[in-house]
Amino acid sequence: MAFSSKGRDDVVDQVSERFETDRYGVDTIELTVKIPDSKYPDQLLADFSPHPRFTSMELTKRSGQRAQPGWWTVNYTFEGFLLSLPEPTYELTTSLGQEPIQTHPDFETFAGTPAAPLNGSVFVDPDTGYKSEKVNALWKEFAYSGTASNKAGIDSYLAPGAEWRETTFQTTRPTGIKDVGTIDSPSGPNPSVSGRDWLVWSESYIRRGKIYQVTTVYKLSGRNGWDDDIY
Repeated sequence: MAFSSKGRDDVVDQVSERFETDRYGVDTIELTVKIPDSKYPDQLLADFSPHPRFTSMELTKRSGQRAQPGWWTVNYTFEGFLLSLPEPTYELTTSLGQEPIQTHPDFETFAGTPAAPLNGSVFVDPDTGYKSEKVNALWKEFAYSGTASNKAGIDSYLAPGAEWRETTFQTTRPTGIKDVGTIDSPSGPNPSVSGRDWLVWSESYIRRGKIYQVTTVYKLSGRNGWDDDIY
């Protein structure tokens, strides 16, 4: 049934209507109407007005033009859900990030020890800063010592990491946020990696007509997990 609203002298007529569902399961209806000059702008729908027939859809955008003398053509965009609230959506993103070379699990195999340095490694006394072979000496660098070294100047390496993104939907405005910066387990079929855990990285929400889209991002730790003394 076409939407129309009778005014005192003229009528607001529906021109067309279409819908689509995005990848999250959120429905969008685009409704085009013609409003006579005598009813414009009084007959414009207000922000977040319900759709004339589908109460689970609310207005999120409107635009228009006066192409025909005496009439405004107005386009309304409603968002929400036609059948049921969208199910949660989960996304995994992997990436590489820089880490100090000393944290590499095989560091000793290619850097050696203070008593037996490899590949131009320089170890220094923590008190004096001078080159040392003491057990407590600290690694400083891969130095260039007059001969070619494929590790000279290297002080970091690329370590694999991941982010887990959870998108959920609700009909009421969120009243709180997750404790960002704390260790927590994500919902959904997130991958389990031995020795690693997840940190709540960020959370955001946006109103989409009748519903609120809530996005929470978790960041995977390094090989030894997040430090629970800090997080």
